[in-house]
Amino acid sequence: MYKRILFIGLGGAGQRHLRLFKQNTTNETELIAFRKTSNTPVLNPDFTINKVDSLEELYGVKIFESLDEAIDTNPDLAVISTPSSLHMDFALRCAEKDINIFIEKPLSHTLEGFKELENVILKNKLFLQVGFQRRYHPYLSRIKQLIDSETMGNITNVIINVASYIPDWHPYENYKELYACRKDLGGGVLLTEIHEFDLCIWYFGKPKSVTCVGGTYSNVGLDVEDTIHATLNYENFSVQVNLTFWQKKAERTIFIAGENKSSSWNQEENKLQIYDHTNQSPTIQMQEDINTDLMFDLQVKDILSSSNSDKSKANILNSNLSLSIVLAAKQSMEENRAVNLL
Repeated sequence: MYKRILFIGLGGAGQRHLRLFKQNTTNETELIAFRKTSNTPVLNPDFTINKVDSLEELYGVKIFESLDEAIDTNPDLAVISTPSSLHMDFALRCAEKDINIFIEKPLSHTLEGFKELENVILKNKLFLQVGFQRRYHPYLSRIKQLIDSETMGNITNVIINVASYIPDWHPYENYKELYACRKDLGGGVLLTEIHEFDLCIWYFGKPKSVTCVGGTYSNVGLDVEDTIHATLNYENFSVQVNLTFWQKKAERTIFIAGENKSSSWNQEENKLQIYDHTNQSPTIQMQEDINTDLMFDLQVKDILSSSNSDKSKANILNSNLSLSIVLAAKQSMEENRAVNLL
């Protein structure tokens, strides 16, 4: 168990992590934070504004205005939840001080500094994990088990859809100021919804190449892509990934067809369906207790119970690959061609 956890950034994502780490640790774990701005108000679990309490009162966290002062208290885990463009700098500062790192996705907005971070993490035998919490979703884990069992047969078709409407994300703030809507902060739908590329890596491994079309289809002055259609090309099949945060009807679905079985997951309906082509019988799984918090909570529990340096090599590799896919997709859009992954 960690003795002192440092939270860098307390926006919406940072406050969720703070709340869940508080719930999963005892009073023996000290919670501290560095907060450069206080633009995000204190939030309730449902992301409505808490006008009564302070973060210090709610979670017993001590907030520092200086990162150096916070690091001088010798935390043994840093939870980084700043805009993406700041991730690498904070991660390097913590790693150089022998602090284990849990960092909100994506690892960064570019691969600049990646090799340096990797070297420090491995040299100091630190733990590093990027917040791809969808790997902890019970239904998405079930799909992983199904693929690994090879009972689906050869994969023939995969379609992944993610759609949301970013003006509705955080009613308490101007959406145009969100990191997701600003190029200088590492925004854009590709980086924001990088989860789906991480799932492709988890399910199918590294693709051979990426083809992508898309751009800024809204007319509100964003300087980042809000809609893309990417194709990840594997040896004998391809994966179609459609992402947008400019669609008022929310959607998150995954369809995977194999020669023997198919699986279909729908987040809005909270349903996983596995279809056996042999006897043409669908198996439907539905759980009432699956919510967004569950994935984050299981992720925190895993970090607290088994965060060791042995996991870092795989985490570093996967984080690099997911970011490489995003960068290849951006290059593909700019150059109107397929981009091979090295």
